[in-house]
Parts: sequence; C-alpha cells; structure tokens
Amino acid sequence: MKNLLLSLAFLTSMSLMAQKFEAGFVGGFTTSQISGDGLAGFDKAGARLGAYITYPLRKRRMNFEVGMQYLQKGSRMPSGKNTVSNYTMNLHYLELPFTINYALKNGLVIESGLGAGILLKHTEEDANGPLRGSAPNTLAVDFLFGLQYQVFEHLKFNLRYGNSIIPIRESEVTEQERNKDWYSSLVTFALMYQISR
Repeated sequence: MKNLLLSLAFLTSMSLMAQKFEAGFVGGFTTSQISGDGLAGFDKAGARLGAYITYPLRKRRMNFEVGMQYLQKGSRMPSGKNTVSNYTMNLHYLELPFTINYALKNGLVIESGLGAGILLKHTEEDANGPLRGSAPNTLAVDFLFGLQYQVFEHLKFNLRYGNSIIPIRESEVTEQERNKDWYSSLVTFALMYQISR
C-alpha cells in the first residue's frame, strides 16, 4: 500500500509540473465475473482507487489519459445456489489504464483503450476454506470501453467496462476442453476529481 501511495504522489506531481496536463484522483466500486468458472453474473463487488493524468491531442476534442490504480476483480457465487457453497475468488491488481478519450456534446466523453495489470494478491475459497488451484496469471491485459460525464467543474462520473484479452487462468481440464480458459469481465462506477488544469 505504501508503494501505491508513493506512485500516486509521483504521478500527481509529474502532472503539476506540466501546464498542458490535467491530473486528478479516481475512486469507486467494481462489480465483476469470470467466464470459465462455471458461475454467471456480476456478483463480486470490489474497489477502484487511483490517480490519472490527461494530455490533449491535436484535435481539440481528443485527449490521451493514463492512470495508476488499485483494482479488485474476481468471482462469487450468490447465496442460495445449489453448487459449491460460498465460493469466492478475490483478485487484487495494480493497473495502468491507457485510453483515448473523445468529447461529445453536453459534457459526455467516450473512452477506449487498454489496461495492463499486475496481480498483487489473490485468494480462492469456499465454505470449507482456501482452495489449492493453480495461481492466476501475474499479468492481466484488458480491453476498456467507457463513458465520462462532467457533473461539476472538477468532478466527473465514470462508467467503464473491461474484459480480459488474455486468460487470467488457463484451463486445468482435458485436451478436448482447452478452450475453457478463464477470462474476467468488469464494470466500474467511479468519480473522477480533477485537481489541476
């Protein structure tokens, strides 16, 4: 956590040194699922916390945005299902999202890009305790697509969808079923607070 805070401080100070850059903080929550684990539904809640900087491109309505954030993903079986009871997978990432943003009218911005994440920690358990499956891949690469909406002068609402491009875990089953690798899907709801312009 200490390294994350130092990185965020460095990211913010970098942006303050350059007048063309904008910088800010982002915070919100996530809801996620994993395809390939036999469960369905965005039932795993988590957190999204970090900072970002943007740089305007040649076209007035476009900018490049890069961030650094702590992101939680995973999978959870909702109570009441007649399968493995109380299954939960928690994935904790440090992610660098890179997006190209295009401003529409009325404060609406479309964003699209890639997120590169490093797995910091993971847990997997059910009602009987921790499970000993293969560890998820250390590197995660997601396709990102979202919307930003200017609520106030320094505050934006961000809705973002992410889907993994490479598996977060390879299948452990037979040769005939190798196509059932695990991929994550994520929806985040966050507020972006701009601290410099």
